[in-house]
Amino acid sequence: MSDLWVILGMGAGVFALRLGGLAFPMATIPPESERALRFVPAALLTALVVIALAGGGGGEWDRVLAATVAAVVVWRTGTMAACIASGMGVYWLLQLV
Repeated sequence: MSDLWVILGMGAGVFALRLGGLAFPMATIPPESERALRFVPAALLTALVVIALAGGGGGEWDRVLAATVAAVVVWRTGTMAACIASGMGVYWLLQLV
């Protein structure tokens, strides 16, 4: 039951942020906050990757290898679409083997 409350709380927080942005479209954000908000997507992606790699169960090395390939691809190409496609492709291929 506690998981449900966590999910509902996160949903309420996201809803409140979106509602605030819609209710006050002309509000200005301080420059310090705006600079800090630029790092949110990268921090969120990092958190999701770390949680996925640290998760239990079988196939840890499959996830690590897929993440490594995705990291190399994004380093070489600089595109997030190629990163996601290569990481998922390697992971699914390793799951089939």
